[in-house]
Amino acid sequence: MIPAVVSNVANAVTATGAAGTTPVGGAGSSGGTSFGEFLAHAIDQVNSLSQSADQMAVTYAAGGPVSTAQLMIAESQATLAVDMMSQVATRVQQAYSTMMNMQI
Repeated sequence: MIPAVVSNVANAVTATGAAGTTPVGGAGSSGGTSFGEFLAHAIDQVNSLSQSADQMAVTYAAGGPVSTAQLMIAESQATLAVDMMSQVATRVQQAYSTMMNMQI
C-alpha cells in the first residue's frame, strides 16, 4: 500500500510538471485531480490503513482468524504510512517557510 501512495505522489508531480500548475481548490482545473483533492485522497488512504490495522488487532485479540504475521505487517504498514504523512507535512511546512522568507 505504501508503494502505491508513493507512486501516486510521483505521478501527480509528473503530471503537474508536464501540464503546468494545478490549482489548489480545483477551480479552473483543466482535468485531472487538484492538489487539494489528491491530498485528501492520500489522507483517506492513510486513515484506511490505520483503521484496518486497528480492526485486525481487535480481531486477533478476540481469537479471530488473524495470524501474528498478518497483524504485524498491517501494523507496520499503518505506522509507515503515518510516518510518511508526517514527513510530508513537515516538508510542506518547511517549503512554505522558505518561500515566505524569500526576498522579492
